[in-house]
Amino acid sequence: MTSEVAMYISVSDAATKFNISKRRVQLLCEQGRISGANMVSGVWLIPETAPKPVDEGIKGIDTNQLSIFDVPQKALTVDDVCKALSISKATAKNWIRLGKIVPDVGDQLFSPEYIEKFVAELKSDNNTKLKSRRNKKNATGKVLYKDYVHTASNQKLVADLLELGIVEDERDLLVVLANFAVQLYYQSHKIQYFDNNVLLSFLSQEQTGEFHILIKDLIGNHTIDSALINKLQPALTKEILFVKGEDSLGFVYISLQDIGQRKSSGAYYTPEKVVNELIDRLYENDANLKAKTICDPCCGTGNFLLSLGVKGIDYSNLYGQDIDPISVFLSRINIALMAPEMSALDIRSRIIVGNTYFETFKQKFDVIVGNPPWGSDFSEEDALRCRRFFKTAVGKNIESYDLVVEKALSMLDHKGVLAFVLPEAILSVAAHDTVRRLIIDSCSFRFISYLGNVFSGVQCPSIILGITPDDEKTVVGCKVSTGNDTFVISKPRTFSDGTLSLNVSDEENQCLDAISNIKNATYLKGKAKFALGIVTGNNKEYISTEKSDDNEIILKGSDIQRYGMTPSGNYIRFVPESFQQVAPVEMYRAKEKLLYRFISEVPVFTYDDRQTLSLNSCNIVIPDIDGLEMKYILAILNSSVAAYFISKKFNSVKLLRSHIEQMPIPVVPMDVQVSIIKKVDRIMNSSENISGLYEDLDSDIMELYGLPTKHSDVIKNALRGKSLFLGI
Repeated sequence: MTSEVAMYISVSDAATKFNISKRRVQLLCEQGRISGANMVSGVWLIPETAPKPVDEGIKGIDTNQLSIFDVPQKALTVDDVCKALSISKATAKNWIRLGKIVPDVGDQLFSPEYIEKFVAELKSDNNTKLKSRRNKKNATGKVLYKDYVHTASNQKLVADLLELGIVEDERDLLVVLANFAVQLYYQSHKIQYFDNNVLLSFLSQEQTGEFHILIKDLIGNHTIDSALINKLQPALTKEILFVKGEDSLGFVYISLQDIGQRKSSGAYYTPEKVVNELIDRLYENDANLKAKTICDPCCGTGNFLLSLGVKGIDYSNLYGQDIDPISVFLSRINIALMAPEMSALDIRSRIIVGNTYFETFKQKFDVIVGNPPWGSDFSEEDALRCRRFFKTAVGKNIESYDLVVEKALSMLDHKGVLAFVLPEAILSVAAHDTVRRLIIDSCSFRFISYLGNVFSGVQCPSIILGITPDDEKTVVGCKVSTGNDTFVISKPRTFSDGTLSLNVSDEENQCLDAISNIKNATYLKGKAKFALGIVTGNNKEYISTEKSDDNEIILKGSDIQRYGMTPSGNYIRFVPESFQQVAPVEMYRAKEKLLYRFISEVPVFTYDDRQTLSLNSCNIVIPDIDGLEMKYILAILNSSVAAYFISKKFNSVKLLRSHIEQMPIPVVPMDVQVSIIKKVDRIMNSSENISGLYEDLDSDIMELYGLPTKHSDVIKNALRGKSLFLGI
């Protein structure tokens, strides 16, 4: 167990220490040549004890004057550009094809100066060629995360700080945080204070108490001079309010961080209500929780640890780790405020700095909690290392929360509990198949809460998942919360297809199994062509609401109804070579194809034999199954059976290719297909009220699946109130 943490110095301090330029220090950090250097909030933090690396330099080049994009050959490859711009190789090639980035050195080669200028334009939003593209990785700015705390005065405090705009760099931020920490210390100890320079007053005291140690850890080697105090005075005179168990310091820190820095680290800060719900689920699962050792391996500023302490867990039983030193320093301060009886040494030994993927506590824990990073960026070196040590480090892009789940399971004691906030995608999306198999093959399920979209500004449904590594590997007894509905799974389940459908009752799951296990079924996987709709990259240039000689109808997802379409009057000038995203032209111009809504509560498909174009909210599938007609497949995909199967199994408003591919399609004789197709044609060509026709067709399809009445009733009840047949 780590008992001490290294002190960190800035790039400027390191440049003085090593007698090299600041830019050279930065470059050495980027190359991983300064031992222990970590980038935090866009700033390199370097261990005070780090030795100067051997500087190999670059022959013939002044190493003190290197650009941030310099490479030995003085030219950047497409791979280098992808890394600099945070884009995929496919996107880079598309941009080159469209002339949005231009190789200015040679074939597929770019000058560092050109790319450096390009990045600056993206960040300043001055790049007109990509103005319409929402470049998430290069997003900048600061956001008030109101959901993180509930105290109105502290919310207003941070709003005021953002409006002042005087916190410009890391030193500014650390001084402001230290000042608020001292205020909280005085309030928690019921000590009156009147000095506007409360931080300087605190630091100038002769005694060196335990809290002094933690404050000095936070400030580090940064110099606090009168010029800095004068600059920050409007912020330092504001008062933060001490609220027992509230991570107000973390609230200040995350709100004053740049969005781009947060996203690159994969940090999605957990709203207070989600933290409390997770802890409530833990207490429901284990009445003896107070006696357990609990660790948050990605603790951030310690909001989970604080809440656990407020709810009765002894702070000496709480442990945390994070790669961000500033977050760790704040977490330690938070613990000290709540547990003044603990020494700084004890707190330091329990809340440590470290990369959870590769280093952590040597002891095992009874409970692991938290919200692991989502979508973290990995260096090439770290990615290679992860692939060596993690089963879940598979596929083109490594997902950080998959790794942390695997790591956390290895940190648990026998019969321990892992309780994480995770994206709901982990339950069904193909990219997470490996971590799901790990969970299914080694764990029992204790509880799961379906939260929906709980992270501000993030369209990503989330869950709280509670699992235990054991030999039982059962789902029986798992408590499931879905909105207002709560139930306990009482019957065993198998997950042969590798997806976790836990949001369904025992009765609903029996119905899913009956659909999955029908005889003589086939699937679209490997037997269909799929294509995305068009992304123009500039709708103003290519799309109009007026018909002309050089444009044609373009469909959106909202134009699609079951068995029909109602064009909303949009026309496109079809120039595929100029579009940002476009499928092969033959997909759009196919003799016949199926179109479907990408976003929908239930699957919505229609038939097209007019070679109609579609935008990316309206996607394409062209089935190619011997012996099965396209309109017959259309009827299956539009049925209540499909609506139930897909909505219950995947619980998503996005209809993905993988969802469609897993829908069982009954293989039936041609005469049965013809009967179905006749009804499809009547629906498609009828001007009368077609709800009755649809119900008749739907009953026929129910019979094809051989579903007993009890399952038919389950399907009808589950879909009641949903807009199954749009456009009538």
